[in-house]
Amino acid sequence: MHPFLILARINNMNHKLSQIFKNIPEIEPNRGLEALIMQKIGFQRAKTLKRKLVFSYLGLAGSSLAIFGAILGFGGSILQSEFWNLSTLLFSDLMVVAGNWQDFMYSLLETFPVINAIIILIPVFTLFLSFNAYLNNRRSNYILRFN
Repeated sequence: MHPFLILARINNMNHKLSQIFKNIPEIEPNRGLEALIMQKIGFQRAKTLKRKLVFSYLGLAGSSLAIFGAILGFGGSILQSEFWNLSTLLFSDLMVVAGNWQDFMYSLLETFPVINAIIILIPVFTLFLSFNAYLNNRRSNYILRFN
């Protein structure tokens, strides 16, 4: 086939395609479709925020219970440790402790029950995280409701 014939056919096809697309009426979306889509997006956002709020409530309740359990379980072991016995010397023999305060502080550090303190502090940390999530979700819910 001759190159000019190929170009003529391509030109003819381009012309036909442009005519076909010119004859198609413009497709317009229904009136209110944008409002409906925005409303559905708002409902989904509200649903997501409510779900996050429920999880933050559960986090607050769970970490509060965990703090209570940790204090009951490991608080007693702290009270029975040598650390507690040494720290009571502050109230009974304050003058002796003041005279030997460096040795007293080293003894307190040696007998401090680190593992028990960590076990008690983990739920406290999760309580703070849950409270932060709760406040952020409440703020987002408030902003969503009034915008």
